[in-house]
This record gives sequence, structure tokens and C-alpha cells, in this order.
Amino acid sequence: MDKMDPQAEKYLDELFQRTQGSIDAQVSMFDIGAVMGLEKEASRRMAEDLIAEGLVEIKTLSGGIGITRQGIEQAQDSGGGAAGAGISLGKGPLLEEQERRALDAVLNGVKNHLANHPTAFTRLEEMVIDIKTIDVQLLSPHPKTEIIRAVLHSLKDGFDGAAGSSSAAEDLKKLIGT
Repeated sequence: MDKMDPQAEKYLDELFQRTQGSIDAQVSMFDIGAVMGLEKEASRRMAEDLIAEGLVEIKTLSGGIGITRQGIEQAQDSGGGAAGAGISLGKGPLLEEQERRALDAVLNGVKNHLANHPTAFTRLEEMVIDIKTIDVQLLSPHPKTEIIRAVLHSLKDGFDGAAGSSSAAEDLKKLIGT
């Protein structure tokens, strides 16, 4: 798909957000459509079009769908996820809800990248520990922005010097504002 229809792009981005970029997650195609103001039939047609493109997969006969790896890449390339929309970590002491959503989207992109690209063991180990550190911080009812920012810098450094550029690395840079 060269240039995606804006409504299809919005549908895919909403699916990406709802599944948190996980190919294992499932949501109702009708719930995605309802967020966009689509009737059930229009929502079904939109999902079918995206399934035909290989961006979405059917999970249940009752309308459960999930995002594919290709769909995740498309959503990230089109600016899907909060980081692609220009959201970065703020200056406040605590993470805001939109920052948390952006962080989730970026971390899912990083995890997807690490799962699909060979990485030296020591670098991979350090990056996984950084991700786990963020996961622990997000367990707090009040995650600290500066702790998250410091760990994201470390995670970004894990991409530095790696072969090729990554949309995950670019999203990290946008999120931390570098």
C-alpha cells in the first residue's frame, strides 16, 4: 500500500493504540469503528480492506481483530502511536497519561525491533534491562518523568552504533526530545 486512505490510516492507528502494538492482542473491529464514528457495516468493510492489505488479521468470527507485524510497521511509519504525533516527555515531575501512551507505543516499537533484528548479546541484555526498568517505574501510580527520561537515554544509546537506522530509535529520540 503506497499511500493509505486517511480514514484507513486512522483506523489502523487506533488499532495500534488499542493493541499497544502487540500482535497477540485482539480488539473488536466494531469498537475501533465506533471511536471513529463508523457504523458497524462501515467498520467491517474498513477492517476487511486492511485484512486484504495484510495489515490486520481476523482473530475471531465475531469481529475480533489484531494487528500484524506489517500493520505495526505501517502505523509507525505513518506516525502511528503517540510519539509519531509529536508527543514528547514533558518537564513535569510525573508522567501524564498521554506521555504514558506515547511511551507504551515507543516501547512496543523497540520490542518489535529487538525481536526482528539481530543485536549483540551484551547490547541486547542492557536494552532489555532498560525496558524492564521502565516497566517497573510504570507500575507506580506516579511514574517519575526524569527516571523514565534517563532510562530512555540509555535505551537510545543502545541503538547508537548499530547497523542501519531504526524507526524505533527515531521514536525514542522524539519522545525524549533529542
